[in-house]
Amino acid sequence: MKITDIDKYSVEMQNPEITVPAGAGDVPTANYKMIAALGVKRGDIERKQLPDFVKEHGMPGFAPTQGHIPSGAPFIGHARDLILGGNMQRTMIIGKGSLFLGRMTNLFDGVSFVIEANTGKVSAASGDTDAVKKVVAEAMRAVAQSLLEEE
Repeated sequence: MKITDIDKYSVEMQNPEITVPAGAGDVPTANYKMIAALGVKRGDIERKQLPDFVKEHGMPGFAPTQGHIPSGAPFIGHARDLILGGNMQRTMIIGKGSLFLGRMTNLFDGVSFVIEANTGKVSAASGDTDAVKKVVAEAMRAVAQSLLEEE
């Protein structure tokens, strides 16, 4: 997928009315510029398209700034409504981890994922229900046989 294949990115959705006066800047816009810069680097967009990318694929921050609350998660309900309404095909929810927690525990605590509309298409492999039924039947026979052997 190209970076432009995602309709909306939901990054750290911190409210800039709070973060700008506090000296942290407009966090969502900075994240969108970073994603756009990655798109430029990959060749998905041209450098002159960077401001348009931010307008088209980004959105203003609207979440409180406490903890991981302002991650991409607050947009999930809105994304669902937009997808079901036919106004959006896919979104990427970006859950950034905590650098502090990562260094302290040597574990990650951030996950990003794409939500997209269900096209309703069935692949040839998933349509082969006879093969699935056969595998399930064989597994059930094996379980039944193991139960009989225990008696």
